[in-house]
Amino acid sequence: MRKFAKKTGPQAIGKFVAKSTKAALIKRGFAQADILSKWKNIVGPTLANVSSPERLNYGRSKNHEATLKVRVSPGFAPEFQQFEPLIIERINSFFGYRAVARLQLIQAPVKTAENSRKPLNLPLSSEQEAWLKETLNDVTDEELKEKLFALGSKIITRASHSQRLKS
Repeated sequence: MRKFAKKTGPQAIGKFVAKSTKAALIKRGFAQADILSKWKNIVGPTLANVSSPERLNYGRSKNHEATLKVRVSPGFAPEFQQFEPLIIERINSFFGYRAVARLQLIQAPVKTAENSRKPLNLPLSSEQEAWLKETLNDVTDEELKEKLFALGSKIITRASHSQRLKS
């Protein structure tokens, strides 16, 4: 009879994500997700904000010296091309062997986490500010009250901004 071990308590989500995403990553040519997750460390923050690795194509008979397709924002392709030997060297030192032989640049808009999140610094209207202060009247700790006010103002600002976009 087979016995199952019971694990209690919280578990790291990374343990389950690796198994569920492995098939999708292999289909895109990334046997290891490290190049995607560590892209900013490999190429540096400046180039990482304007590029993203798309696909790793291996030759028919080789498991090394692949071609890495990289999506680059159109204005930064010449700069990326200039640093191509350095980028290839950094990728290969990251893997520990000659994993990438050349880069193939695809000029297209790049969507990164930094680009998709734009900080909203819109002020609250007087009605919204009065409502938020009234809601927080019962909070006695001043530091907590300030932090809750900052959080509430961000939530209200984002909600009102998204409603403006929908209309």
